[in-house]
Amino acid sequence: METKLVHETQTEQEAMALQEMLEREGIAAALVNHRDTAYPGIADKSRSGTEVRVPEEQAARAVELIREYLAAEPIEGPPDAPPPDRRAAPGITGPGWLVISLVFFALLVAAIYLSNPE
Repeated sequence: METKLVHETQTEQEAMALQEMLEREGIAAALVNHRDTAYPGIADKSRSGTEVRVPEEQAARAVELIREYLAAEPIEGPPDAPPPDRRAAPGITGPGWLVISLVFFALLVAAIYLSNPE
């Protein structure tokens, strides 16, 4: 079965959304990610996008569906996450205080034991 390129996008998320939409409409779609190095010789290293490919006999219908889909619902990337808060927490938090307390207690016991003349 020969496939035909019907759309190329720079984001894999958009290509996956298009693939899912086409498959809901009964059109088998395959993605070719040109950044994927797992299959040498298949991906074109001079390109950087993701291709959406369908069987040749369904290409015209797929192009029409993709055009309608992209016009109706703009695809946005994931929301930007705020940068992590790098401020140091006041005091010692978590189980660290317990570990430090146990080490200090062990040193105190060792000092008392070694200072005992008997």
